[in-house]
Amino acid sequence: MGKKGGETKQKMIEVMSGLLEESGYEATGLTELGKETGTPKGSLYFHFPGGKDELTSLALLHSGNQLNLFFQSVLAETESPTQAIKQVFHALEDRIVSSDYKKGCPIATTAMETAGSVPSVSDVCAEVYSLWLKTFETYLVEKGYSSRLAKNLSLSLLSLWEGAMLLSKLQKSPEPLRVAAKTAELLFKQN
Repeated sequence: MGKKGGETKQKMIEVMSGLLEESGYEATGLTELGKETGTPKGSLYFHFPGGKDELTSLALLHSGNQLNLFFQSVLAETESPTQAIKQVFHALEDRIVSSDYKKGCPIATTAMETAGSVPSVSDVCAEVYSLWLKTFETYLVEKGYSSRLAKNLSLSLLSLWEGAMLLSKLQKSPEPLRVAAKTAELLFKQN
């Protein structure tokens, strides 16, 4: 594949990432993807012989890795876990509010839609969540938390922000994220 083909493939992955985040797996059609990228439907099968499922998996990995890089940068730049968590929640709030509540978690909608019905896609969702959990666990262990506590806190954080983003999106309000951020702070003050 030449440079132009690689660029087209990457563009399709990035556009699919955005469509999945805003609309989910079921509502995202290949026709819409073609319109957004300016490519014919046949290009999809040329670049992604596994069709929509392959493209979806790659798009989710792309989104998951991008968000993980963001998490890593926040964790590296802050002095304490409490500061880091505040920044993560603040960035998630900014993201969802600035999108007029169209965006949320780039993984959650697809994960809920495909769990049990599209194993190749739901496996990628699980892989991304594991990556995020590992990033936070590693950071917390480096900050002196035991492995067990770091694992429990990471899972609690992920659960808090996923639920809060869903509620914020549904209610078109940042309040659930703000409350979840305060709850997350309490978790760290108690441990």
